Amino acid sequence: MAGRERDGGGPVEPLRPDEPGESVEPDEPGEPVRPDGADGPVNGGPGGGSSAAIAGGGPDEGPGSDGDGTDEGPDGGVRLPWVRVRLRSARATALATFGLVLITAFLAAALPRAVDRYEDRALRHAVQSGSVQNRGIALTATFQAQLSTMPSDPLAPSTLDSVQSSIRSLLASNAPLDPHGGVYGVRTGKESDVPDPSVARTSSHDPAADLVAQAGLGAQSRLVAGRMPHAPGVIREGEPPPPVDAAITERSAQVLHLKVGTVLHLRGLGDTPLTVHVTGIVAPRDPKAPYWNEDPDLLGPVKTTAPAGPDDDPETYWHFTLLANPYAGDSIPQLGWGANLYWYEPLQVGRLTAHGMPALQTVLSSLSGGPLAVTLQDQTGTPVRVGDSLGATFTAFSQERDATSPMVLIAAIGVGTTALAVLLMTGGLAAERRRGEITLLRSRGGSLRGIAGRLAGETAAAAVPGGAVGTLLALVLLPTERWRLPVLLAALVTAVVALALPLRAGFAVRRPRPEGREDVATAKPSRRRLVVELTVVVLMAGAVVALRQRGAGGSGGSTGGSGSDGLGDDPFLAAAPVLVAIGAALVLLRLYPVPLRLLARPAARLRGAVTHLGLARAGRSPATGQLPLLAVLVALTVTSFGGSVLAGISHGRDRAATATVGADARIDAISPTLDTRLPKAVKGVPGVGTVTAARVEPADGDGTEFRGAYELVIVDPASYVELNHEIGLPSFPAGALTGGHPGGTLPAVLSPGLAGQIGRKTLTIGSDVGTLTIREAAVVRATPAAPGSAFVIVSAADVAALHPEAAQYSQLSAPTTLLAMTAPGGHIDAQALRKAVKGGVTTASVVLRSQERAALADTPLQHGAHRLYLTAVAAGAGYSALALLLSLLQAAPGRATLLARLRTMGLTRGQARRLVLLEMLPQVLLGAVGGVLVGLAVIPLLGPGIDLRALAFGTGPRDFAPVDFGLGLRANPWALALPSAGLLILACVVLLAQAWVTGRRRESTELRAGDRV
Repeated sequence: MAGRERDGGGPVEPLRPDEPGESVEPDEPGEPVRPDGADGPVNGGPGGGSSAAIAGGGPDEGPGSDGDGTDEGPDGGVRLPWVRVRLRSARATALATFGLVLITAFLAAALPRAVDRYEDRALRHAVQSGSVQNRGIALTATFQAQLSTMPSDPLAPSTLDSVQSSIRSLLASNAPLDPHGGVYGVRTGKESDVPDPSVARTSSHDPAADLVAQAGLGAQSRLVAGRMPHAPGVIREGEPPPPVDAAITERSAQVLHLKVGTVLHLRGLGDTPLTVHVTGIVAPRDPKAPYWNEDPDLLGPVKTTAPAGPDDDPETYWHFTLLANPYAGDSIPQLGWGANLYWYEPLQVGRLTAHGMPALQTVLSSLSGGPLAVTLQDQTGTPVRVGDSLGATFTAFSQERDATSPMVLIAAIGVGTTALAVLLMTGGLAAERRRGEITLLRSRGGSLRGIAGRLAGETAAAAVPGGAVGTLLALVLLPTERWRLPVLLAALVTAVVALALPLRAGFAVRRPRPEGREDVATAKPSRRRLVVELTVVVLMAGAVVALRQRGAGGSGGSTGGSGSDGLGDDPFLAAAPVLVAIGAALVLLRLYPVPLRLLARPAARLRGAVTHLGLARAGRSPATGQLPLLAVLVALTVTSFGGSVLAGISHGRDRAATATVGADARIDAISPTLDTRLPKAVKGVPGVGTVTAARVEPADGDGTEFRGAYELVIVDPASYVELNHEIGLPSFPAGALTGGHPGGTLPAVLSPGLAGQIGRKTLTIGSDVGTLTIREAAVVRATPAAPGSAFVIVSAADVAALHPEAAQYSQLSAPTTLLAMTAPGGHIDAQALRKAVKGGVTTASVVLRSQERAALADTPLQHGAHRLYLTAVAAGAGYSALALLLSLLQAAPGRATLLARLRTMGLTRGQARRLVLLEMLPQVLLGAVGGVLVGLAVIPLLGPGIDLRALAFGTGPRDFAPVDFGLGLRANPWALALPSAGLLILACVVLLAQAWVTGRRRESTELRAGDRV
């Protein structure tokens, strides 16, 4: 092969077809260039195969294959396999592809598994937090001897065993039952009095006991004294019931002063009590086992309060359990109370899964009133009832999950879109870098299918192992039961990477076209692009409008409701932030050439050439390089949206704690009023600044025009207004509460609801010192002293002037609430504050705002959703940085050659740094500034459709002041500024590093004859 020569003469090695920035041409007609860059003839064209093979055959197929990885061409030459040659000549590219696919496939497979893991943990925590009785499925049935129609004895152990086996078989396929078996037996329908004087008492009321025949007593307990109870004798009609043997626990024996041999008499409805012999004392083998926690009275006696009349003092008594032989079930109805049959099937909480919960809920519903209930009724002869505690736990968990899942879906779609843009950009940049090579293959007769097949084999050789390793890592590191969706997502990532390059390259050379520049400053968008952009804009508008309407209509926007009323699990609505970012990217790309053209003209008149050349180079960037900006904008939008969500949650919790406490510390009287010396004592507590006293009197609205209860707040206007300003709650002018006089009407600050009821009229209300006639002076939504939605605020001085005699009595006018604020730069000593309050002559409660705020910590489900959201945001930021780096590195070879040429013309290092910054910073600034603007725009656009109440407070009942906490998306300056600033800094560092490295090289390293920039 004839080599190329430099200007000074001398042969030069031929260029590889994949070298960036170069057009590979054959030195002589008919003599192809080997794909590995070596000298010598090769049968075929670039790529190591003949044109005929490229046109029709597969990558490594052909006649004459000797099986060792080489093929013999029709003319006897050697044809090297394409994939092996390409991987050997571009190892760095293959390794980069492998790493990118590995990380992306891992994230794609890990996302659904991470969701399953934190949802499973949250469900198990919710079930485990309940009592032992609520960690399983409890079924009960009532037995009345006179109403029973069953041919067999329903109280017999064999019948109970049969029903228990049926229950386990019905539940086994849908519920993770405890393998050690359930708890079942018979209990008296009502407790029976025990009049025996030998039993300990807490009052004059007789103790009471339940007789329980529960299966498995011998296996679940160890005998401490005496013997286990035997089966009772045969019950004969007309004769008194035979005595029943029973055992008691150690705890019952100690508390009730019982021992082996004690005879107890259980008084029922009949004239003859049931005699019970205490034959043994037992101790539980495992007190925490479900067997001993099916009912609270099994382990020991429980102190109970007897019903009392209006004028009687309540009396307490001991309630305990007598453990009889399982065959004593027939003796229980002899008391006349009937019998309760029960079956309790404990669940293995560690095996509960969130995705299996719907099936378990279906079973519970069927047991409540469906086919399973009918089946069990046929076996027991009486309707079977299922406990609702476990079902209530599942329902609360489902509501909270439905409320938090939309935020996770938004994050998943955002990071998925960013990753997809980066993957497509990788294939597109590779296709642009190798356009000359692929064009040459096409010009030499290569078919589109053949070229695409070889390129697909080349990328698949690196992508498939990366995808397999990433998927395997996700499956191993995040073990869960479900695997199909993770594997499918990882396979999709692998397919995108494997097909992006061949499809983009095939599309670029599908028909011959003359070479020409497609500069961003001069390129004219096609009609196809216009259609695509309009489609995206329509989808964006539809998603935003639908989200706002469904959010506002279903749940009242951001102030209440559940997430299912707004976003739900609709991917289209969850993609609204991403669609907004894509629409903004399209608009910015349309506007981007305008400032470049406007700046290029005045820059051409400057004395130096660096500014003009830098702007000219920025305008010459290819118009097809839009995916980097898209990836950057989507990532910045998801990041800022996540920051606004977290900021809204934090602000809502702060407002909830503030509205509930009303100050940094709150002291409320439990007795009628507070000690008059307490304000001075509280001021002396370290860290306490101002202290405001208020008298809060609850009222029910009877005899007035006010409907419902409200609170009358009597305060000193000046100090109270100052407190409002300091705590940040809605305030009113101090003069609003002045102007009252004895015998006249008092100005009052009202809540919105009460103000709407009274209007502009005057109203007479009652207080402890006497009646007050009030008129509306101002309206506020919330007030510190009364954490509610209905209140009336009046001046303490006006009230005292109106009723001077009653105001002299402290029990009628002394404050009931103290509101303390922290001194500047200090911190309230909570222990000292409680000590000061405890030292007073009256009793009071102390609540700190910091403690109330800390009580609003995330539940396990909220914590998992927040952590996953932050992880997705971090992954999106990483992909945006990768997109920026790829776009910078794509133009790096041409930029290095340009700097080398300009250095031969006298370009200094400082000018080189200015040049590279002016060339690339316009596009980077476009992405950074655009990300900030889009992040600010999504707040008013999407805010009305986003419900943060479940993420901030959960779905369970909360003891909050019923006021508007200002929940909603809030701009987070750090989430807006830091990612954009980080991208700018990263771009500057990379560009300056390249300018420094290029400046240290010899010009001969970068320049060769025939190179084009």
